[in-house]
Amino acid sequence: LDEFLDVPRFEAPEHLRTMRSYLRDKYTHRPPAVLVAAGEEALRFLAAHRGDLFTGVPLVFSAVGRTALRELEPLPADVIGIPLEFDFVGTVTQAMQWHPNARRLWIVTGAAGWDRLVESRLRREAKAFADRLTVEFLSALPAAELYERLGALQSDSIVFTPGFFQDGAGRNFIPRDSVEAMAAAAAAPLYGAYLTVLGTGAVGGSVSSFADAGREAGRATVQVLGGANPSSLALPETVPSMLHVDWRQVRRWKIDESAIP
Repeated sequence: LDEFLDVPRFEAPEHLRTMRSYLRDKYTHRPPAVLVAAGEEALRFLAAHRGDLFTGVPLVFSAVGRTALRELEPLPADVIGIPLEFDFVGTVTQAMQWHPNARRLWIVTGAAGWDRLVESRLRREAKAFADRLTVEFLSALPAAELYERLGALQSDSIVFTPGFFQDGAGRNFIPRDSVEAMAAAAAAPLYGAYLTVLGTGAVGGSVSSFADAGREAGRATVQVLGGANPSSLALPETVPSMLHVDWRQVRRWKIDESAIP
């Protein structure tokens, strides 16, 4: 069975309390043998409420980044998984090699709670480029204003975005759709945080595969269902990131083909 929290689109405390009551009532007499948390929001919810809802039920997480995981540590021994590598620094470093005239890095984030959480993480990581690029954030802008700003960028710019769930005017988005709209408007090459944005107009990025993350979680879940002690499993350290690019964007932005690994 799968349950959908619908977070961060609905992230008010009232919604989370309703979900907690619903899950407790539904599974009181038929508790699961193992839980799988798909994504950071699900893991945060279960980390906070598993003791009330599913006492003693082992938990396998999937598609959770290293940074988010560190914020939740220490986790109990029966909470296991393989973190994703969201390689913001690697993506921007690669972009700088492909666009040697770049002097400005524009990072775009949104207004939802999740968007602001990701923004705070990116602000910390962006310090790695302080001596090489002027880093500027376009955060929580109304979509129309954002597209106008992106369309006016100069040739010395590159853009990075994880996409966003909500713009500054309160309009809701699916992050992939927000990336597609930004890429269409931008006068500079745009790089993304996830493999799922390939094909939207983003050049690409050093990204992990959600499919690979799901397969790894599936293997771990099968072993736990087979009776293995979660803490005894030898799991990979991470779902590694790999460079992915859209060849159409390579041509559009005149990236030297010989510079692509």
